[in-house]
Amino acid sequence: MLIVTLDTLRADHLGAYGYAAAQTPRLDALAGSGLRFTQATTVVPLTLPAHSSLFTGTFPGWHGVRDNGGFYLGDDQVTLAEVLRERGFRTGAFVSAFVLDRRWGIGQGFERFHDEFDLDAFGDAPGLDTIQRSGAQTVDQAVAWLAADRERPFFAWVHLYDPHAPYDAPEPYRSRFPGTMVGAYDAEIAATDAQVGRLLDALEAQDRRTDTLVVVLADHGEMLDEHEEQAHGFFVYDAAVRIPLIVAGPGVPSRVVADQVRIVDVMPTVLDLLGVAQPKAVQGVSLRPLARGEPLPLVARSESWYPRYHYGWSELQSIQDGRFKYIRAPRPELYDLAADPRETNDLSRQDPQRLAAMDKALRAEIDRTASATAAKGPQVVDAETEERLAALGYVGGSVSARHLEDRPRGDPKDKIGLYNQMKLAGTDSSEGRYDDAIARVRQVLTADPEVVEAYMLLGNFLKKSKRPDDALAAYRQALTLDAEHQGALFSLALAYKDQDRLEEARVGFERARELDPRNGKVLWQLADIALRQHQPERAETIVQDALTRRVDAHRFLLKRAEGLIERQRYDEAEKALREALEKKADLPTAHYHLGLVYEARNQPDRAIAEYEAELARSAKAYRAAFNLAKLLQSAGRLDEAVRRYRQAVETQAGFGTGQLYLAKALLDTGDLAGAEQWARKGLESSPDARIAPLGHFVLADVYNRQGRRADAEREVARARRLQKSAL
Repeated sequence: MLIVTLDTLRADHLGAYGYAAAQTPRLDALAGSGLRFTQATTVVPLTLPAHSSLFTGTFPGWHGVRDNGGFYLGDDQVTLAEVLRERGFRTGAFVSAFVLDRRWGIGQGFERFHDEFDLDAFGDAPGLDTIQRSGAQTVDQAVAWLAADRERPFFAWVHLYDPHAPYDAPEPYRSRFPGTMVGAYDAEIAATDAQVGRLLDALEAQDRRTDTLVVVLADHGEMLDEHEEQAHGFFVYDAAVRIPLIVAGPGVPSRVVADQVRIVDVMPTVLDLLGVAQPKAVQGVSLRPLARGEPLPLVARSESWYPRYHYGWSELQSIQDGRFKYIRAPRPELYDLAADPRETNDLSRQDPQRLAAMDKALRAEIDRTASATAAKGPQVVDAETEERLAALGYVGGSVSARHLEDRPRGDPKDKIGLYNQMKLAGTDSSEGRYDDAIARVRQVLTADPEVVEAYMLLGNFLKKSKRPDDALAAYRQALTLDAEHQGALFSLALAYKDQDRLEEARVGFERARELDPRNGKVLWQLADIALRQHQPERAETIVQDALTRRVDAHRFLLKRAEGLIERQRYDEAEKALREALEKKADLPTAHYHLGLVYEARNQPDRAIAEYEAELARSAKAYRAAFNLAKLLQSAGRLDEAVRRYRQAVETQAGFGTGQLYLAKALLDTGDLAGAEQWARKGLESSPDARIAPLGHFVLADVYNRQGRRADAEREVARARRLQKSAL
């Protein structure tokens, strides 16, 4: 059993679905050999919610996942992988985007789950959806897994993210299409088609192709500037929610099915074809009757809470029956999809009876498929905690504006221009035009002063433009509007931390932890603050919590080692560091901390080797260069020490302590001019107070050698005064 999900792929951009410009021979051939559903609809035009519905056969109102990030598929949900694994299937998943990382709960039931995203390589990523890997890399892993065991039945899920923006297809596909946005998008689809072909070829080479049920579908589509939305997530028009769905394999006839179907129907269909009973919670239905030409009247439902969660505008919900589509919004919409597939002619005023009937049907479907336990309500905060949070700017009210159910909200149709302005502001910022980005966001806030995300963006842009106090004010304003806004909580706390206001930062991160206990970024910050406050035991408690939740294990093992080094438990620290390196061989600062362990054990040769290993990984690891230089100097390898001191101070401008050590090393080589130059630079760079006297002693020695006795005596006096003040 193989399921391939093609992220952000519009049905009408495949050759099999009538798109003349497509170059998708492998998908077209697969569609011709099995069932091609022409009216398949997803539940949400976002990756994680759509996949959660795909693998549970339930709607978002049941499983509770309604956005990317901050939502988790609960352990109480039963997934397709869990069902098949219980029946002896090997289960392997290979995903191409961080929004499907196992931390979000989507990995339930998979023995092998290949995510392993290097978040350190995406430190400046503007959002979760930009953290990804190429389809070729993902398919490499999947093919290797398939080949490892050819005896047991398998269930493989392969997720390819390439059609998602940014559209940057590799050659030879890029040059085959026009240099337009649509051309670039089509090139990505052509490249993705080739990767699907590789999977099918691997099955063929293993003599498994004819025995394998293959399902290929998209999680959602792409707007491509229709209705003024470039990408997806905001609206629920068909460009974003209509998806390709292809089912081929043993017992599956070749047929085109024009009836309305849904993404929630895939799981029960697969189980039916495999002869496996479906879990009771499944809300979709098997599509096998349609394969036999029998009628199966279904209505599809889609939603987007993105405008609400991110901007405070109204959510959107829709229902469609294959021909007519109703969108519930502050100003409702009704479309005849057969006559108006682009949804440009709103019939809501012309056909009020149909509008009312479809609204009633939508409400009934929402009630039928909802689960009270899936709804996330406001978090309770005790009065004392709320008062303290409010004093620091973390809370503007006891209930988050996000969760107020009955206040009027803006219609996304009226807000798309503001939404696009914020997207353009993000582009300005990424290209270094911070003033332009700030101006755009201020224009948005002038038009709509309640857009939480705009204050978030404003704070980020102000921070980048070196205006930290203004950034703090923007983050506080965001929290005044929405006290539970995870991004604003995190950003305000981080801004406090950047100003070394650690206790204020800790309060904010603790509040963010209450709202989302599994957030690895929050846990890491709390552990780091605990170490900075010299509370290694508290840091260890946080680290253990993170490791129990299986969040970024390598980073937290490193943080554990830092705490153990502070507590002088060097054997345990070494063990944690070795374990971290097993999980991520090029983990930044791991070898540096091993160097600290070996220095503390008085094993200079091993420490030197570890510092050199750290520098081999990153030539900018100035602390490793500095410590290495000191060890080399102690070992009498003065020329090598000077080179490493230079590396440290050239990498980290203003590293006063390193500059003074370089000055002393140059003095020992007889370079008086260099020693004087770096001693002066070091003293001007605010070195560690305990090291500052060294600069004056170096200058005194230089002047003595030059016969400048009075100058030398003055520098010695300055050094001794600093020594006394440092005691």
